[in-house]
Amino acid sequence: MLATASEVPQPPHPRWRFHCWRFHHRRFHRLSPSLEPEQVKQEEAETEDNDLDSKASSENLLFVQSSKEPQLVSKIQSMSYSKRTFLLDSIRHYLKKYLEVEPELLSIGIFNTYLQDLISIMTDSTNCLDRKFLFYFYGLILRESSENIDLKKHLLGLLDLSHQLASHREGIALAIGLASSIHFETVWSILEHFGQTRILRHSIMTSNAKSIHDVPWEWANSTALLCYGQMVVHAKNIILPWVDNITSRMVYYFNCSKYDSILKNSFLSATIMISTVLSKDPGAQNHTFKQIPDLIDCILISIQNESQEFLATYFQQKSLQVISKLCSLLQPGIPTMVKTKILSTCFESLFMLPAPEMLANNLVVQEDLPDVQILHTKTMHALDLLLQHFLFEHQTMEELQFILQHFEPWLMASKPHERLRAEQTALRLLQYSQENLSLNSESSLAMMGHQIALFSLLWRDKSEENRLCAQECISILIQLLTYKKPEEDHTCIHTLKQLKYLNIKISKKEVRDCSFLVKVFRKNLSVKQNTQLILTLMNGLKDHNQVRVQLALEMFSLFLHTPGLKMEQVAEVFKGMHKVLPSIKFPNVRLSLLKAIPELGRKHTQAVVEVLLSIAQPMDRQIMEMWKVMGMDRNLRKRLMTLLFLKMKTHPSGEAYGNVKDKTEMMSIEALNTMYELLYLQEFRLVIHWAFSSILLGLLTQLHYFFEMNMVDMEYVDDSLNLEYLSPFRTCLEALKGLFWTTNNWEVFAYMKLQQGWLLFERINTFQQGVTLLSRAITHYKCKTKNILNYAMKSMKKSPYERDHLVSILIITELLNSKEVPWYMFRSTIRNFLTSFLGSSNEVVRIMSLQGLGSVLLQPEKGNLLRKQLSGLIVELLHREEDTILILMNIIGEILHLLTLQGAGINSLRVAEQLFDLFDDENERIRGEAIFLYGDVIHSGGKKFEHKLKLHAFQCLVPLLFHLADSCPEVVGKTKFTFMRLAILFNWGFRKELFSTLAWREGKGAENDIFLYMVESNFGEYHLFLLQAFMYVKSPQKNLQRAAMKFIGGMLHEYFSDLCFYLNKSDMKLLTKNFEDLRRDQDPSIRKFYLNYSKDIYELSQYVS
Repeated sequence: MLATASEVPQPPHPRWRFHCWRFHHRRFHRLSPSLEPEQVKQEEAETEDNDLDSKASSENLLFVQSSKEPQLVSKIQSMSYSKRTFLLDSIRHYLKKYLEVEPELLSIGIFNTYLQDLISIMTDSTNCLDRKFLFYFYGLILRESSENIDLKKHLLGLLDLSHQLASHREGIALAIGLASSIHFETVWSILEHFGQTRILRHSIMTSNAKSIHDVPWEWANSTALLCYGQMVVHAKNIILPWVDNITSRMVYYFNCSKYDSILKNSFLSATIMISTVLSKDPGAQNHTFKQIPDLIDCILISIQNESQEFLATYFQQKSLQVISKLCSLLQPGIPTMVKTKILSTCFESLFMLPAPEMLANNLVVQEDLPDVQILHTKTMHALDLLLQHFLFEHQTMEELQFILQHFEPWLMASKPHERLRAEQTALRLLQYSQENLSLNSESSLAMMGHQIALFSLLWRDKSEENRLCAQECISILIQLLTYKKPEEDHTCIHTLKQLKYLNIKISKKEVRDCSFLVKVFRKNLSVKQNTQLILTLMNGLKDHNQVRVQLALEMFSLFLHTPGLKMEQVAEVFKGMHKVLPSIKFPNVRLSLLKAIPELGRKHTQAVVEVLLSIAQPMDRQIMEMWKVMGMDRNLRKRLMTLLFLKMKTHPSGEAYGNVKDKTEMMSIEALNTMYELLYLQEFRLVIHWAFSSILLGLLTQLHYFFEMNMVDMEYVDDSLNLEYLSPFRTCLEALKGLFWTTNNWEVFAYMKLQQGWLLFERINTFQQGVTLLSRAITHYKCKTKNILNYAMKSMKKSPYERDHLVSILIITELLNSKEVPWYMFRSTIRNFLTSFLGSSNEVVRIMSLQGLGSVLLQPEKGNLLRKQLSGLIVELLHREEDTILILMNIIGEILHLLTLQGAGINSLRVAEQLFDLFDDENERIRGEAIFLYGDVIHSGGKKFEHKLKLHAFQCLVPLLFHLADSCPEVVGKTKFTFMRLAILFNWGFRKELFSTLAWREGKGAENDIFLYMVESNFGEYHLFLLQAFMYVKSPQKNLQRAAMKFIGGMLHEYFSDLCFYLNKSDMKLLTKNFEDLRRDQDPSIRKFYLNYSKDIYELSQYVS
């Protein structure tokens, strides 16, 4: 019968106990390391040690007197096979029967005589026995049994016991471990079978919500984990080849099992056993363990699952200790990614705990809880030891830099106690490295500047403790970075004096002024370190903490104003600004940062341009804002535009290849893209005017360069721009258009657009024609003619490239027709210039130079000859043969162009009259060319005939308006061009709006707007328009007829009162007569028109008479 604790006398020695981590150093040892809550005792807080227990033999795992174990082994060895089998069956029977009984001590009287003989060897007590001895006896018998015993049967029988309590799992694991020391492979195979048939099957069943909860098997996976740990402990002599297999099974069971505290503690216990054995095995140092990173990962998962609201156990401390031991086993060392995960997880787990004074408040009061403050101190010390281990393994400044990088999120944390924990941990690590190690460095340690900046941002922390800690970290870091042996470098003395002065300032709490700190950084840190420091300060401007932001801004400004900023630093600073600007929270800080940009631009213009071009892929809002703020500086924007222009013109030479060629080409393209964007910034508008001529020729030569390099976008469609991406060629062409539009030279833009002149730049065979047409528009509208001519001549003289010569000569030859040229340049100068290029290697340059020498400017006597020739051609226009008329109009157009400087005189008026008669010609080609040529004729008469030509042109306004509805699209296009030229000639209001409507709009809305622009711009002339319109009501072209009817209807409805005022009786009489003739017309549409407006005409006649 089972005796209870009250009935059985207690043994003379202390009661057998399982302890979590530590044992009393008297005469007992612990059974197994277990962290389960029911086994944690209060005295652990007093006896806790930071080192893992070094005992790993069977004597360490059960409180036995080691001196008596040989007797027990001898007794077992002397037993027969049947007696051993009987003992095993008996023990399993007792375990199964009394395993669930609450008292741990069993009466010896309940056991059979064989078992009592064994018990008598191990204990002097005659009354009771701790039932854990039964597991020990079971494992010992299996270990000492020969091969012929049915090991599988006895082990499976043991594993079939309940796994519900910690003592069950630990006892089973102890017996399995003892057996494995001799029968390792058999035990391994049995555990494999057990895992497949019990653990995995149970895991699958429990994953089903409808499955029944099987309590005895719920923690079988935890038993398996402990078994693997015990196998390593007891089979340590042969274990190295098996470690990876064992650890892979442990990782698998951990990941596939339901996570709870029992699984967590069992896994850690098993891992501690393994790490302790391997750390003592000399052969482990030369062995490669592939699964250790996975073991560490599982421990990190457990750490992540720990509550961040309180600290109640030594689990995190021991986890950190075992991670440190596992890391020491990795050869050649722990991988960087694993180390990063360890640091990040441990920092998050510990730094996010409540403040030390609040830790105890979050705990539920229990009797066996350790002292929270002591526990917290020891856990943080374990973290310190782990960091020191990492640094000791790799005694380099690079390793220190790597570890410090993981402190960043915690140094910038919003809670003061989190920042303090991180600072104190970092400080202890720095002190350890300064006092105990001699760290070497093989790199520039650029990121140390980043670390120093992070501590610097805490220079004015609200917490005094945080401030002092951060300042001390800065002091030690600078000493570590600048320390050298005196015999090697005497500058160390100066550095130490500075740091001593810095420490004095810190001790006096002189922390408001940080200018001295910046000077120390400047003198003692490398360029790369200072660069990273500046970038980190700039990144600190994004913070939500206003104190830190203001400090970052102040220190950043001090760095910028302190002489010595290097070119490479400027580039990095501008890149940093580009990243930081969108994220700054405080408007005043953002404004201050923007104000720093022009100052850097003035000091380092070339570096600023290069870095802005390098990061402008694609161009974004921040880059444009940086250009914009620099454009506010009048002197700086000229330098910027000059450098930008030079970058755009710089192309890779023939000798360049590879990355150099690609980089130069990319820089040129980005300069072009930037130039295009700056055209539309108001801040750069004046400097665009200033550099107009150079930009114009630069863009034209750039287009020709793209043809040379076969970089032309052949699928270009005019006006259909994809704003997400423009090819370099299309960007250049759009920039050329934008140059005229944004500088208010929109007439030149309209001149080209309405002739489809921009399309001429799309093909190399029409490129020269496009340049000529553009130059003609520039000449006609007097668009900076003087500057363009001077720059073109300068470009031809200085540039070695043929494309520059070609573009320049085409422009110069055309500009010689300008009436402005004789006023600011001598004819002899122009003649000598053109003569010097008659020997050019380029055929086009030679031909155009010769053509320029034959211009009317240089040979004025040719004017009379051309005018005489023009008189004869006018007579020929009376011929009605299509081909003849078209040829004659082309010739007349060329003569009029050559006479631009002197004018065609009376011949202009005669040609205009002839052309007007051809407006309504049945042949669409003839009327189209007549309308197109009319626009040139009106401007060719000179001052003497300017007024008469204007009067004639006024008579053509209504016909031209109606021809906008011509049935031939080509005629419509040419009519738009001439109509727009007349609108500019008469200086109408809304000219720019009229052009936009003609160029890009269609439909009734466009028709109404054109009607309004024309009529409203000719106040007092409404009645003349009405009289002219009636002439087209009977037009044989239905489109013109309908346009006339719409126009008349619009005039009668919208301007009825004005017509009443301006029409006289004679005009009204003529109007009424013509209108009455429509009544009997055979055309039904005309009769309908008469009926619709007869009442309006009648009322109008009544008012006028």
